[in-house]
Amino acid sequence: MALAVVSFSILTTYEFSLNISLNFYSALFFASVAGYNFVKYFGLTKFYYRSLTTKLKYIQLVSVLSLIGFGFVFFRLQPKSEFLFLILGVITFLYAIPMGVKMPHNLRSIGGVKIYIIALVWAMATVVLPVLESQQTLVADHWILVLQRTFFVIVLMLPFEIRDLDTDQLQLSTIPQKIGIPYTKIIGYAMLGDIILLEFFKLEFNQNRFLILVFSVALLATFLAKSTKNKSRYYTAFWVESVPILTLILGIVLSLIQKT
Repeated sequence: MALAVVSFSILTTYEFSLNISLNFYSALFFASVAGYNFVKYFGLTKFYYRSLTTKLKYIQLVSVLSLIGFGFVFFRLQPKSEFLFLILGVITFLYAIPMGVKMPHNLRSIGGVKIYIIALVWAMATVVLPVLESQQTLVADHWILVLQRTFFVIVLMLPFEIRDLDTDQLQLSTIPQKIGIPYTKIIGYAMLGDIILLEFFKLEFNQNRFLILVFSVALLATFLAKSTKNKSRYYTAFWVESVPILTLILGIVLSLIQKT
C-alpha cells in the first residue's frame, strides 16, 4: 500500500515536473506504513495487547521503526508540507480512534463515509503534498488531478468492498451494501469515464500522460469487472493495489523511450 501511495506521488511529480527530494518520498512512505498499520491493527492490539502474536509484535516493530524514520525526515520538509502531513495524520488517527465521549464512534464507523475519507486522504497526500513540497502554487490543473485521483481511489476500493460484502458490518453502509454489486460496478465504470473526461479540461494536454492515464483506467476497470465476493485476498491486496505501481512502471518506460 505504501508503495502504491509513493507511486501515485511520483506520477504527480512526473505530470507537473516537480522538484521533489528523497526526504519527501521517505516521509510519505514511512507515514503510509505507520498509518496503515495503525488503522488496520489498532483494534487487535487494544484488545489483545497481553497476548500479542509474533506477527502482531513484528507489525508493531515495523510501525515504530516507520514512525522513527518519519520523524527523522519530517523536519527536513517544507513548512506547508509539514502542516498538511499533520492534518492528514489527525484524520488518520480519528479514522481509528473514537472522537470523544459524546461521539464514541470513529470516522470509519460513520455509515457511508469510509471510502470517501480514504480517497480524500490519498488524493491530498499524492497530489497536494508534492505540489506544496515543491513550493508551487496550487492551480486549476492540480485540483483537477485531485478530483481524478479521488475518483480513482474510490474505484480502487470497490473490489475490497465487494470482497467484504458478507463480512462488513451493516452500519458501514458500503456502496455494495446499499446498491448491490452490479450497480457498484456501473458506478465504478462511470467514475473511470469521468477521470478520462476530466483530462481534457486541463490547460496542457500531454500524449504520454494521456496514454498512462488510459492504461491505468483500463487496468482498474478490468480488475473491477472481475471482482466478486469469492475472490482471494491476494486479488485485492496484491493485484488491485499494484495498479499505481504498474502505472508508474509504464510512465518510466514511456519516459525512457521518449528520451531515446
